[in-house]
Amino acid sequence: MSKRKKGIIRIHVYELRIGMCVCRLETPEKKPPFLFDRFDIKTQADIQAIQAVCDYVFIDSQRQHESTAVIAAGKADSRKQLNLVRSFEQSARTYQQTGNLIKTVMDDIRFGSPLSVKAVKEAAAQCVDKVLENSDAMLLLTQLKYQNKYTAQHSLNVCILAILLGRELKFSVEELNNIGLCALLHDIGKMKVPIEILNKPGKLDGDELEIMRRHVEFGRDILLAAPNIVRDAVDVAYCHHEHFAGTGYPRGIDRTELSTFSKIVAVADAYDAITSDRVYQKGRPHVMALDILIKGMNVEFEADFVIQFINCIGYYPQGNLVELSSGEIGIVVEQNKNDRLKPTVLLLLDENKKAVKERILDLALELTDINKVPYEIKQIVHAQDYGIDLLKFYDEGKFSQNYPPVL
Repeated sequence: MSKRKKGIIRIHVYELRIGMCVCRLETPEKKPPFLFDRFDIKTQADIQAIQAVCDYVFIDSQRQHESTAVIAAGKADSRKQLNLVRSFEQSARTYQQTGNLIKTVMDDIRFGSPLSVKAVKEAAAQCVDKVLENSDAMLLLTQLKYQNKYTAQHSLNVCILAILLGRELKFSVEELNNIGLCALLHDIGKMKVPIEILNKPGKLDGDELEIMRRHVEFGRDILLAAPNIVRDAVDVAYCHHEHFAGTGYPRGIDRTELSTFSKIVAVADAYDAITSDRVYQKGRPHVMALDILIKGMNVEFEADFVIQFINCIGYYPQGNLVELSSGEIGIVVEQNKNDRLKPTVLLLLDENKKAVKERILDLALELTDINKVPYEIKQIVHAQDYGIDLLKFYDEGKFSQNYPPVL
C-alpha cells in the first residue's frame, strides 16, 4: 500500500511506470547507484535498473513526465488497453502453467516420485512476479473456480492470496518468494490420503476424519525428505490448521508457537476453502467468507492478518457475480481503490434476469436505475444459479475489454 506525504509516495518497484519522477531509492547502501538522487523514468531499462537494486522507491506524484499524464488521461487510450490485455493474458498463462505444474507435482507424490523442489520454487517466483506486476489480474484468477480441480487449484489460489497478503504487509521479494513456496506446498500431504476419503461426497466419519487430519503430518514428512526445502515450508505444511487460540490440530499449539508464515497461510487457506465448491459442499459467497474470517479473529486467526487480507482483496473482488439493488446482475470487473463498496460492474442480466447488451456501470458515479434509485450492490450471488459461465468471460478476455457505459 502506498504511503503519501506532501506528494511523495512510497511504492513497490513493480509499480513504476515510464514518466514517473523518482525522488529516492530505498536501498541499504549509503550511496545510491545512480548519478542523481532525483530523475524521471524515461525507458523500460530505467525501471529494470531500479528493480535490480531495491524493492521500494519514493516518487513525486506532483511532478510526472508528460507521457504518464497521457497514458493516465483516459481509459479508452488504445495503448493502455493493449497493455492491460497483454498483462492479463500473461497473468493467465502463469496461472494455468503453475496450476498444471502443481497438479503434476501432486500426482508424482501420489505415485511415489520425489518432490521437485526447484520446479516449485520457480513457479512460486513466477507467481510473485505476476502479483507485483498485475495484482488485480491474479486476484481475479483466484475467483474463477474450476470444477474437479480443487486440490491443485486450491494450492495455487492460496499461493496467490498469501503473496497478496505478504505484499500488503510490506514483505521483501525474497519473503514473498518464500511465502509463495510455502503456500503452494501447504496441502502436499493430501496426496498421501486415500482418494476415496479425499473425494468422499458425504460427511467423513470419525476414522476418516482422523486420517484426513493426518495430511499435515504426511506433508511434514514429505517435505522433510525433500532436498533443499526451506524450513518454513515444512512448518507451514505441519501447522496451517493450528489456531491462534490453541484450538487447532495436530498439536493444539497457540499463537506463541506459530510462525508468521503459518498464520498467513491459515487465513488464505480458509478463505479459498470457504469460497470454493467441494465434493461435499457448495462454495459460499465472498462476503460470507469475510464474515467467517472476522468472527475467527483472535480465535482461529491473527486479527491483524485478517484485516490486512480484507484490505488487499477488497470487499467486492473482481470476478464476483453480484446482484444490484435494481435486481440486475453483473460481474465485478474493477475495484474502486477509494471506495471499496463501489466497484465497476459489467451488467449481464436485467432486473427480470434476462440477458442484455453488456454495459459498464461505475458505481462510484452515483448513477440511478430506471426507478431513479441510486445503484448499490445488494449481494454476491452464484454464477451457476443464473446459468452464467464466468470461465467464458476469462477465456474470451472480457475482463479486459472496453464496453459502453451506463449513462
